[in-house]
Amino acid sequence: MVMEDNTTVWHTDGHQIYLQLNRSELSILSIVCPENNDRACRTGKFACIVSWFLQTYGLECNVGMSEVSSNMEIAWSVQGDPTDPDLCQVWIIPTQDEAFAAWLTAQTPSEEESPESS
Repeated sequence: MVMEDNTTVWHTDGHQIYLQLNRSELSILSIVCPENNDRACRTGKFACIVSWFLQTYGLECNVGMSEVSSNMEIAWSVQGDPTDPDLCQVWIIPTQDEAFAAWLTAQTPSEEESPESS
């Protein structure tokens, strides 16, 4: 699912991160990119720009808050040219972030509003 908020496109396509909390240090153990050939995270240089950004910059590109758990599904957005990492920024947000989850629910058309339900 892809959701827009005027200027940002958020992808909720199944990306997950596995985390480890060691005292006050939170580290990424692994990043799971969904197996899908037409995924938006695939660029010319990278198999997954989300994975590349997280491996390069860590959780500094996080914009949300959620209770830490061993694995978290994330939504992600890229601003700029995703084919050149020097010209773009990837942002992630846990899909369980309360504000994001509420916004996502409000953006998703209900079955009553869907044209297929007519």
